[in-house]
Amino acid sequence: MNSIQEPPPRTRVMIVEDQGMVRAFLERWLAGLSRFVLAGSARSGEEALPLVEATRPDVVMVDFQLPGMDGLEFMHAARQVRPQLRALVVTSLVDPLALTRIREAGVEGYVEKDASPELLVEALEAVADGRQYYSEKFRMTMAREGANAEGVSKILSRREQQVLALVLGRKSNREIAAQMGLSERTVEFHRANTMAKLSATNLTELVARAKQRGLSI
Repeated sequence: MNSIQEPPPRTRVMIVEDQGMVRAFLERWLAGLSRFVLAGSARSGEEALPLVEATRPDVVMVDFQLPGMDGLEFMHAARQVRPQLRALVVTSLVDPLALTRIREAGVEGYVEKDASPELLVEALEAVADGRQYYSEKFRMTMAREGANAEGVSKILSRREQQVLALVLGRKSNREIAAQMGLSERTVEFHRANTMAKLSATNLTELVARAKQRGLSI
């Protein structure tokens, strides 16, 4: 008598997305994929962190821009709890500064929010299989940044890039210090260096210099 083989376990996916409409779409979309099961859903990194230990997801689909800690900061914290956790960043950001941070953070995948459902499936399956998936737009942006001698990643240190991203997000020095775990004096130091390197004397000029280098504000 032939034994009945058990189907392979479904890949557990967590969704971390602050926009309710997008989060609801991803939940419904995921429900239609037989290979995957929704492990949990959250509106912020702070809300998602307790769920990581409780629900033990295999993959997280996470937005880059979240209230409080951003998607990369969430993944860093989540991997302290679950080191094998893999990440697919799903975001609308395509500027070189954000993409450089995503690449250097060691996440396994990136895809834009306006990607087709078919591309989303391809990206999620690749990340779940232990492979990397970076969209064509991501690869093209990184190629241009690498060829640009004035690219932000070549001018600013990694810490300065992180401070710049938060400054452009209209965060105060105190808020940046709290988010990055630094003193306000250290933040002021990095901010001054960033402005000097980008030849900006005030926030308005800093925003303009950032736009000139293709950064989203």
